[in-house]
Parts: sequence; C-alpha cells; structure tokens
Amino acid sequence: MPPAHRDGPPLYSIVNTETVRSRPGSPQVVAGPGEIVNTEHGFTIELDVKHFQPQDIKVTLTGNTLSVVGDRLEDDTTSSQTLRRSFTRKYSIPHDVRLSSISSYMTSSGLLIIRGSRKGWKETEISVHVAPPERHTASSVISIV
Repeated sequence: MPPAHRDGPPLYSIVNTETVRSRPGSPQVVAGPGEIVNTEHGFTIELDVKHFQPQDIKVTLTGNTLSVVGDRLEDDTTSSQTLRRSFTRKYSIPHDVRLSSISSYMTSSGLLIIRGSRKGWKETEISVHVAPPERHTASSVISIV
C-alpha cells in the first residue's frame, strides 16, 4: 500500500520498498513503507518497527534527505542460528520544512513517529497540569457564546 498524501508537494522518495522477509520462508515483513501525512502545518511519518528496539534504529538528516536505518541481530531460540533484520528508508524533505523542527520517537506498540513543522508555522508547547479534585455541586451550567 503506498503512503498517504495530503495537501502540499510530495514529501518523500522511498528506496528499498520491496517486501523484505526476515529470512527465507518467514511470513513476517521486517518493516513496511510507512504512512506519510503531509499537511499545511508539517508532516508525520509512521513506520511499524515492532521487531526493533530503539537502540537498533538510526534516524539521520543529511541536507534535505531523512534516512531511517534499522539493524538488529538476535539469536534464534529454536536453533543455533543468528537472525538479522534490517531495513532502510529515505525521505526527501521539502524545502519549506524547518529542518530543526524534525523529531522522532518510538511508541510502546512499536511505531516510529517522525514529525516536522513547516517554516512560518510556529508551534507552542502547552504544559500539562493535574486538575484539582472536583467539587460536587448540585448543577453545572456551560454557556457557549
């Protein structure tokens, strides 16, 4: 399935998009092409990397090319073999993206999320505070003007 596009110029060119198996005959794909959402505010790339640990993944930016490389060696518990999983993805970042805004993190479910903002789009970080305990009242009124 090709990555999703929304508004704006294409965000990427992907290399090594063939379905790569972890070993001959294995039914599991190592990493798919990922989902890309390109909006007026910026972009988000989501890659399923559940077979990798954060230390197995390297995200680099060279000029306007974003590279994601995953490489993992693990011992096969059913035999005395070593299993190697690896993938490479390259994305061309448009010139209207502020390169210093690009960041990445990995979720507990194994998604690598990479985000970047467009130039001129100012992002404001909002602190999260714990709400005070609620006081129970007989009635509440919410008015929308």
